[in-house]
Amino acid sequence: MKHLHYLYLFLILAMALSGCISSGSTVKPRSTQTLPPSPTSIPPTYTLMLYPTQTATLTPPATLEPVQAKDSLQSLLQEPDCLAPCFWGVIPGKTTLGEAKNIFTHLGLGLEHTNTRDNKDFYGVIYDFDNGLSVTPVLTIQNELVKSLRVDINPEKRQAGVPREWLAYSPETLINHYGRPSRVDFFVGRGAPSVSYAMVLYFESADLIVEYGGYDVTFEKTSFRVCPLIDQQDNVSIWLGENPENPPGDAMPLEDASSITLEEFSKLMTGNSDEVCIYLKEEIFP
Repeated sequence: MKHLHYLYLFLILAMALSGCISSGSTVKPRSTQTLPPSPTSIPPTYTLMLYPTQTATLTPPATLEPVQAKDSLQSLLQEPDCLAPCFWGVIPGKTTLGEAKNIFTHLGLGLEHTNTRDNKDFYGVIYDFDNGLSVTPVLTIQNELVKSLRVDINPEKRQAGVPREWLAYSPETLINHYGRPSRVDFFVGRGAPSVSYAMVLYFESADLIVEYGGYDVTFEKTSFRVCPLIDQQDNVSIWLGENPENPPGDAMPLEDASSITLEEFSKLMTGNSDEVCIYLKEEIFP
């Protein structure tokens, strides 16, 4: 079945670049593989120390060995090397295509040209971990400069008490890093065979948007209950840059979809308990 999994991931990449993946209601199948041990730290041979005002070096160290590259990628999904809108040392509006290729090559990832549209070129790569987790960065290039990024994460199967392998992009981590979101939207889809939901966090000051999608929705009386910190997330999509390609579509603002404010939402997500649930008004979602 491994070759089918690879085919599926490449279809995701092709659809994302062509704009065929619709926001909000699209949820990827969840992984059935088991979780490996917690990732190790980034090998001492390579550490990026970049911030949004800096650019990456054009001649990075040699390509890491596969085991080192895997460890580095796992670590980067736990603790970023730079602040948004920077991703793995690539900064929209600052990093050139050549610099981006060198950064990804060093991590054992060869960026491939996949599409050209509206005078923009698109480069992407898919990396599979052994536990079902995969990450798909897509770069939008114009005039040899990275204009924006989209990163799709296909999460591993969630296990109670085990931290997510992509902890750097979980709601509580992002709010701790960047403060209260400027906007939070919800979408509930009632398609067969299951109800799905999407939660979108916007951090305008960091040019960062993150969408979480899954099927862990419980109907209680007149509300849909979702628990973002313990739900199995079936897909996580990240947009970085001032003008991202194919950002999330329209959805219901938090204040209309629920009875809590942005301030209350932020406190819930960063509180002491991860068993925090949000109740969404059924009548808001036809």
